[in-house]
Amino acid sequence: MTSIESAAQPSLATTISINLGKVALVTVAFMSVIAFLFNNIDYDHLYLDHLADEAAALLRGVKSGPDGLSFSLPPDMTRYDGEGRGSYGFRVFDASGRVIAGKQSALLEEISPWSPNAGLMADFWFVKLQGDKPFHFAGGKRLRFGDTDVLIETMTLGDIAGVHRWVVLHETAEEVWLPMLPLVLLMPFVAVVSIRRALQPLARAARRCEGINPKDPTQLLKLAGLPREAASFVSAINRLMARVSALVQSEKIFIASAAHELRTPLAVMLLELEKIDGPRARRLETDVKGMAESVDRLVLLARMETVQANLTDVDLGTVAADAVERLRPWIAARDHKIDLHLAGQQSLRGDGLAVREALRNLVENAVKHTPAGTSVLVTVGPESSITVEDSGPGLATESPEQLFEPFRKGSTSSEGAGLGLTIVRHAVELHHGSIEVGRSLALGGAMFKLIFA
Repeated sequence: MTSIESAAQPSLATTISINLGKVALVTVAFMSVIAFLFNNIDYDHLYLDHLADEAAALLRGVKSGPDGLSFSLPPDMTRYDGEGRGSYGFRVFDASGRVIAGKQSALLEEISPWSPNAGLMADFWFVKLQGDKPFHFAGGKRLRFGDTDVLIETMTLGDIAGVHRWVVLHETAEEVWLPMLPLVLLMPFVAVVSIRRALQPLARAARRCEGINPKDPTQLLKLAGLPREAASFVSAINRLMARVSALVQSEKIFIASAAHELRTPLAVMLLELEKIDGPRARRLETDVKGMAESVDRLVLLARMETVQANLTDVDLGTVAADAVERLRPWIAARDHKIDLHLAGQQSLRGDGLAVREALRNLVENAVKHTPAGTSVLVTVGPESSITVEDSGPGLATESPEQLFEPFRKGSTSSEGAGLGLTIVRHAVELHHGSIEVGRSLALGGAMFKLIFA
């Protein structure tokens, strides 16, 4: 899966957080229904809450003036003056016992223990009215207004305006919503943070996976710090990588063995063909030489994959000069020119033969894929790099990455088996380097730059 495809996948942390949020909301809704139903049938508790809420609402109508306290009914309490006024009543006393406001005061006066202008009155009273009829009750409560006390008593006969429903909702909010709301809001955030922290080792393992070479059986993912569930998954990946490495190794051994076994018969065939005159023998000899060259390249590829522990100090200038001098007669015979430019003496820790073969294949490609009279320039440096440029027509429009695939030829009519650039890529990978491909600014043709780490 590419990085773009993985980015399109939903985040595990986000998915779990959304699901937890949904569960929390459903839980709050369920608990709200339960609390609403319970509060709605718990009359004793509901009556007291009703009384407290009604008294607190009436307290908002108390005002302070030069002549003492006064009262005006709050606009949202029209039930005391509207069609249902016969079912509701109240009285408001100041601290001295003076009645400053009231509705249906006569009914309240009959059942209330508080008397106007009386002395010290109780802080609270409550009584049920008309037997067991629901929402028939009266009561009083002492409240604080500024720096003085206010006594408010209310009466409800049936609650035809449904005030108790708002009381139940208020109680439900206090019992369920207020305690649960912080949890509902924090749960997704805490889940995201916790899950991301728990998955950090797995993310590091995924990044390490990107750089693992399946040809190296020693590169395994570490299990330290991983959750148990993730550790089992990583262990399975390690076992899979071990099987892949074994398969790659067996294929490598098979190719190397087959190529090695073919070298002797091909050499014998060439010797015998040289003894035969005729154009058909020459054509066959050319084909056999091509086969021998492919076999040699396969053997070289197999060797490159086994020299990682046999690295030495390599002088890039010396290696490049040796490769160019070896190829100069062949290049001249094809009516091409080659120049070598050393931009400083550069050395690295690596395999000299692999570097030389990579350079040789790049130069051969530059000669084979360009017309006669083309100039080739090999530049060593700056730093640990070798650049091969030519004055030919340049690269085809195909993706440069495809040129490095085995048996991929830049032109169907060109010589070789398409292994040259594969050898180049293996040589650079052996040194943990990189390859830059483009157009030469100096000569106008193709440009290949090998950067060795």
